[in-house]
Amino acid sequence: MSQQFNPFLGLLGTSPSETPIPEDSPITITSVPVQVDEETEIVNNIVENVFYFTINVNAVENRPNNEKQLVYLEELAEATKPRIHIDFEALEQALFERLLLQDVESNVIPKGTKVYKEHVIEKHVFLYLFNSLQNLQSYNNSKNMVEKRAVSKMRELIFRNAVTALKQPALFEDQDFSSQLLGLLQHADPLSQSFFTDIVNALVSDCDNESQAQLKATMNEVLQKINTEVKKSNLINLPNYILPSVHLFASNPHLAPILMEESEPKVENNGRLYQDSVIGALLSLSVLPRTALSLHEFFEQPMDQAANSLIETSIWNALSHLNNNMQRIFLGLLKCGPAMRNRLLTWTGKCLSANVARGKLWSVQAGEISAATLNCVSDGFMLNLGAVLLQLCMPFCASPDDPKLLKIDPTYGAVPPEECASKSVHLDSLHNETCLLPPREDENGQSIKRPTAETYSFVTECFFVTQKCIDLGVRVCAEKLWQCGRELGQAQRALADAGTAPRLLEALRTRTHHLMTRFVSLRCALLEKNMLTNLHRLQAATCTWLVQVAIRTDLDTPLSNYAPMTLLPVEMPITTPAPDTLRCIPEFVLENIVVLITMARRTAGATTEEADIAGLLQPALTLVLTFMGDSSRTYNPHLRARLAECLEAMLPNHPDNQQPLSSLASFYREQLFKEHPHRSQLVPCLLDVFVGIEMTGQSVQFEQKFNYRRPMYLVMEFLWGLEEHRESFSQLAREAESNMEAVHPPIFLRFVNLLMNDAIFLLDEALGNMAQIRTMQTAQQSGAWRNLPVHEREQNFSNLSHIGMLARFDNILGRDTIRMLVRLTAHAPHVFCHPTLVDRIASMLNYFLLNLVGPNKKNLKVKDMKEYEFDPASTVLDICRMYVELGNNERFCNAVSDDGRSYSPQLFTLAETVLVRIGGGFLISTLREVAERVRLLAEQKQRDEEILANAPDEFLDPIMSTIMLDPVVLPSSRTTVDRTTIARHLLSDQSDPFNRSPLSMDQVKSDTELKERIHSWIAEAKKNSSQSTSTKN
Repeated sequence: MSQQFNPFLGLLGTSPSETPIPEDSPITITSVPVQVDEETEIVNNIVENVFYFTINVNAVENRPNNEKQLVYLEELAEATKPRIHIDFEALEQALFERLLLQDVESNVIPKGTKVYKEHVIEKHVFLYLFNSLQNLQSYNNSKNMVEKRAVSKMRELIFRNAVTALKQPALFEDQDFSSQLLGLLQHADPLSQSFFTDIVNALVSDCDNESQAQLKATMNEVLQKINTEVKKSNLINLPNYILPSVHLFASNPHLAPILMEESEPKVENNGRLYQDSVIGALLSLSVLPRTALSLHEFFEQPMDQAANSLIETSIWNALSHLNNNMQRIFLGLLKCGPAMRNRLLTWTGKCLSANVARGKLWSVQAGEISAATLNCVSDGFMLNLGAVLLQLCMPFCASPDDPKLLKIDPTYGAVPPEECASKSVHLDSLHNETCLLPPREDENGQSIKRPTAETYSFVTECFFVTQKCIDLGVRVCAEKLWQCGRELGQAQRALADAGTAPRLLEALRTRTHHLMTRFVSLRCALLEKNMLTNLHRLQAATCTWLVQVAIRTDLDTPLSNYAPMTLLPVEMPITTPAPDTLRCIPEFVLENIVVLITMARRTAGATTEEADIAGLLQPALTLVLTFMGDSSRTYNPHLRARLAECLEAMLPNHPDNQQPLSSLASFYREQLFKEHPHRSQLVPCLLDVFVGIEMTGQSVQFEQKFNYRRPMYLVMEFLWGLEEHRESFSQLAREAESNMEAVHPPIFLRFVNLLMNDAIFLLDEALGNMAQIRTMQTAQQSGAWRNLPVHEREQNFSNLSHIGMLARFDNILGRDTIRMLVRLTAHAPHVFCHPTLVDRIASMLNYFLLNLVGPNKKNLKVKDMKEYEFDPASTVLDICRMYVELGNNERFCNAVSDDGRSYSPQLFTLAETVLVRIGGGFLISTLREVAERVRLLAEQKQRDEEILANAPDEFLDPIMSTIMLDPVVLPSSRTTVDRTTIARHLLSDQSDPFNRSPLSMDQVKSDTELKERIHSWIAEAKKNSSQSTSTKN
């Protein structure tokens, strides 16, 4: 290197202009003895041990057994002759020359070295500087003042050169600084991260825009490399350095803004883009696929339970590690100051808002590939984000009655978007969510603005953001799990029924394997223990908070804060008006609790004894009793019905349980129903929501309605077994008996009416399906299907499987409904024998008894009746029990005999024959007594019908075509019907059957004039008949 271009001349205090030397002039070196003091020698030794360079060409000679290698800085040695030691003055020049040195190996002494030590010939600037810093560590504890000063000076030089390299990368050709910095983060030595951080701090200490820009450019490249590495990895093989490295960025005030900017998508309303950043890529690590088009990476043999168990354990450990570290990253960002906290909350809020499509009903039902799955983040992303947010919630929900949770303001979701910024609301999409109660309306039908606070705390925001994330993550995945389970069951049944068609068998096996892999993956993702534990804690606290909000009353003046703040005692039934704050709480807050509790029962491993005892069930039952039976606090009847599912999930062991609870857990749950302070409200609340599903005025599909009622039957069956709750049923029945003619029919009366509606529909459907199955099985067994084309044969198998599924559904629910009717007829026979109900119960029993014991019963005999849950013997016994219970009532016996469609004197004889065969002999003698009473009344009825056969049309009920005994006029349609007919109609539908106008019994008017004419005509007809009979005799 010529002196003209030597960068060290300026550092030495000499410039080319001061000492011009022609390029071709020889340099004369004069040897001058140099006195070396002790300090210089000490510094030189440290330099050789730390930086591995020297200006003494003989530095490693004359040292026996010395394997030391050094880099000889020839140009600096020439410039500093006759000195052969590096002192403080020359060190900066020496270090800079070493960093710029290209051919390091050719400058290593001793000459002739064949194997170079890696740390000696390191060419990468940052790795070399880090190695030097590591070497310097050995002098940290030195007491020698010269050494201490040397260490300080050398440390300063190391960072000064690191900053110079970042600011002037052009000086260092072919060096990729982002890869070198990433190498520091990958280094096993803990000192590497502090070195990385110190470089950042040293660079920004200059406080100039150029330094900031260079830092951002370099660190963006580092983050891109980390992002690429994450996307190449999976949950199990993620490199160890990545999570600590991202945490380093998050916790450093200079790097956190760079990390956040890298995480913020350019199109903020595109949900899928939130997965593309480093944070998004980490949150996407899961047992579930990253995209809708990706394959499952785990559970290659999903049928192998032993292998599944080992894989689950590994995945849960990895998930726990990931989410714990992601929580540290989020916490680091939150602690980086108000601006960064606001930025993270904004990112989280916009991420959730951009991915709301995930939570739509159509999205869950659309399958694995849909618009939502292609345009939104993955299931794993949302589950992991929820797990992180749950950890952030733990400080205020450590227990169900944690006083800090009462600081949550329920009006957060009512803030309109234009006010969000001023009120510190970052999740601005909640304003459009359906809430527990709809907004009030003014006289013009316009919504009245809901109450909102002046501003909202972090606790409030963290709570609602977490609940929304649970709604889009846990709830969606739980519903996908249950749907996948149903599809898997159908596929397995179809596989069993597929026969020997090779093409069909292979397709079904492939589908079954795929569904099983998906099922165990979803289950594994949902059952990570730490997330579940935190979820239980949050929702136990949420139960308490919701009840505390619900029992408050509105004040006359607006408030600055609507949080409950204090814990009030709960008294039931709640008689105060519902507060307007319930018009601000999104339904998903309550729905999330339902999902967790029902998931615990539907999914093996989703709950533990510890979770039960930890306190979720007690506040959850209080929550259910507060909202389930009270439409003034929960407008949506479907959501109230879902709360009944919570009750079913809280039950102790049930005979149908596939995964029974432990004895301790079952005992604890039984005590819940025996000792809960508000348990007396259970039965009234259940009946209220049972009836409410029918009385909504909304279109409720039959299948959905019965899905809602199925868990209610199980709860009622359990409560019936507890004397205290059985007495509640009896008390409601007695109230119904005393108020049968009330303006608003008693809840028990409406309940019984709907039970009969359900029984008629379900048993009729079940019998029709069983007859179809018999026809199809007969054709299959006869060999008729074998002669069909392949696609027709496959279609037949599919139809048989589908009809079998429907039959099983109808048989199970029909059985439960009939059993409930058996219990109620035994305890409240007078209700069933009231004129409003008696004809329907009698005709129902006659119809189904005839189908089950009559000549057509052979049409119901199918192969594998247990598979379809078809138990006709049990149903016959239940029907006969009801005949016996009600048979002492003359009105009932009259109704049985009046049923011209199904009743005949032979009906009970056929029943006796079947009872003998199925073990029902104990009912035969009593049933004969009922049959005799019915026969005598039937004969009398026949005589009366002959007498009244020619009644005028105006005397006949327009609906039933029978003589009206108590005619009434409907106010809007002006139609005259029998009182009993319209009363029966209003139990199910409170509207005029002729024009659908709202109607209640207090609005109908007796037609006394017509009533007198009818009864006069009947008396005259009977008198004439009697005289005619006497004359004939």
